[in-house]
Amino acid sequence: MTSGAGSRGSSGPGWFSGTELLLAVVLLVFTALAWLLTHSLAAPGMRLGILTGTRPMASSGFEWTRFGFFLLTWLIMMTAMMLPGITPFTIGMSRLLRVRRAGTGSVTILVLGYLLAWLLTGLAAYTCLRVFDALAMAGSATAARSGAAVLVLAGLFQFTPLKQWCLVHCRSPMALLMRHGQRAVRSRRGALLVGCGHGAYCIGCCWALMVVLLAAGMMSLVWMAGVTAVITVEKVLPYGRQASYAIGALLIGVGLVLLVLPGLVGTVA
Repeated sequence: MTSGAGSRGSSGPGWFSGTELLLAVVLLVFTALAWLLTHSLAAPGMRLGILTGTRPMASSGFEWTRFGFFLLTWLIMMTAMMLPGITPFTIGMSRLLRVRRAGTGSVTILVLGYLLAWLLTGLAAYTCLRVFDALAMAGSATAARSGAAVLVLAGLFQFTPLKQWCLVHCRSPMALLMRHGQRAVRSRRGALLVGCGHGAYCIGCCWALMVVLLAAGMMSLVWMAGVTAVITVEKVLPYGRQASYAIGALLIGVGLVLLVLPGLVGTVA
């Protein structure tokens, strides 16, 4: 009787309990809502970038209202793009927390920690976007070649040891779970730090692709979906390292073409 009750109360390695399936559904629902909210918040100018032929209106100085709106939209975008990728990690953590009888709120804190890590990159992303705005005002050829340089640099980053090191951790979140799971079990502060740690690996892996997104069109659902697909291929599908190299080669190739023929940017846009 005891073993039967235990088997009903726990999940094997290849099975998900009802609670874990519900958690996965909740995360995916939040993802869908974030995509819809991104679409509703996106102004026409925010769907374009220096790789898509935009000429934004100049703005002087640092505007807190604009920065606050950017941070809000950045957080929503990161929720839309990154939440599906951490679903297996979150389910694994919820299983560990349940076995150790830790507070159920720790799972929420874990996800918030992950998103907090991405939110903290918002200042760098905003600065990058303002630089791109200035380049766009300098002329279409300058903007196009700057966007091409972004593609080349992002492609080169795909071949660096830092990229591959972070990618290994992103592809194996259970390694992080086994190494730091006890910290999350002990306290909600620990869960927050574990979530931030996993977010830091993802930032190290994906930051160059995010710069490409800013150059292509920050809130364009098409470009968001494209970058999300690239990130998913790297993190989930087999042969992640080879996929990363192929993506890098493609970025470098397109970037070199645009450096030679910057007029293609205006044609495509």
